[in-house]
Amino acid sequence: MNAYPDFSNYGYQVTRELGHNRAGGRVTYLATEINTKRSVAIKQFQFAKTGANWSEYQAYEKEIQILRELDNPHIPRYLDSFQTASGFCMVQEYKNANSLATSRQQTPQQTKQIAISVLEILKYLQNRVPPVIHRDLKPENILVNDRMNVSLVDFGFARIGGGEVAASSVVKGTLGFMPPEQMFNRQLTVASDLYSLGATLICLLIGINSTEVGSLMDDTGRINFKHRLPQLTPEFLDWLQKMVEPNFKHRYPSADAALNALIPLEVVQRRNNSKLVLISVGVLTAIAAIFISLFIKPPEPQAVVESEKITNRQPFNPQIQVMLTDELKSRKTKDAWSLKQHKKVYFTVNAANLPEREYLAFCEVFNSQGKLVAQSNGYSLYLKTTGDRLNTWCWYNFHKNDKPGNWKFKFTLHHIYDERKVQKIFKVLP
Repeated sequence: MNAYPDFSNYGYQVTRELGHNRAGGRVTYLATEINTKRSVAIKQFQFAKTGANWSEYQAYEKEIQILRELDNPHIPRYLDSFQTASGFCMVQEYKNANSLATSRQQTPQQTKQIAISVLEILKYLQNRVPPVIHRDLKPENILVNDRMNVSLVDFGFARIGGGEVAASSVVKGTLGFMPPEQMFNRQLTVASDLYSLGATLICLLIGINSTEVGSLMDDTGRINFKHRLPQLTPEFLDWLQKMVEPNFKHRYPSADAALNALIPLEVVQRRNNSKLVLISVGVLTAIAAIFISLFIKPPEPQAVVESEKITNRQPFNPQIQVMLTDELKSRKTKDAWSLKQHKKVYFTVNAANLPEREYLAFCEVFNSQGKLVAQSNGYSLYLKTTGDRLNTWCWYNFHKNDKPGNWKFKFTLHHIYDERKVQKIFKVLP
């Protein structure tokens, strides 16, 4: 017989412990809902235990209130709550993922994708009226599964709306990840969570634990990290520095602004920038496609021939369109580009009529001599359809040595034995 609490009277059977904070009297369990057999997470707040405080009950009531109003696939849904003899239990949707505090170390590119995903969640929270400020964003509260799906958890300190905090209020948050305005009970804004995210990303990139982030701060309270990350591009480091500016007025004003600034940035410096220039590949915010970097070679020609035989049994006829624009979110298509006027060209790929499954994608750019000048980092990308479609994008940064002429962009969509290629010719002017 195990020592787990018996919640069968409330309709749940505890399977195992997921985590605990004994000092605060909080334990999280994985459990099964008896009637539906679905897995859930149960947070047990043991207020009657030594060291716990019944006054915290109000905070959890507020958390429930906030969670009830949120509807986002990357925030575990509130399902149920009940009181026990020793305290209170809250039931949430279970996310089968590890926190960034316990998962394996991420690569710089993976860290960028995590940043994009968290910013999307913050964008959702900040677009609410009034906005929701999480106030405790740190590695322990960000979950990432093996498909790089990101979830934000623990809204116990969340606040609806910004503004001044009462001077008598207890400071809530985690040292090292709280921006100065939060530590000193000053005005909170949507930029407050950006500081916490920036500190989290710095921990991931340097490879230190949450408890060590304070060691990076100087006497003025500024996080000094650039000297620890010489392999990263100056542009990305500047973006990260702006995220953790002590003065919130010097940070990005919102998650949306930070996201738009991050998306085009290269993360890792290249040894030979004159060779292959990065094509950054990502997912437009309007479509919930999922992707991670995988080191997989492009399909061999023989595999393509074999695919034609098997495809006859399982039709694979996607409708793929490529749109060229000078801005990521622009709907104005262009077919000609001037080397003097434009530094970047964005390739937005829309694919429809797809069987719901997982795919690999690959982007390539060829110059007017037919030479491959850029590809998606030498990596294929993992993509998953939403319904019967997916939407992704790449970009190319023109350089002074590029020559005018007819250029070509090629996009490959591949799944096991199925493969489709689409190309777009565009004119590059002097």
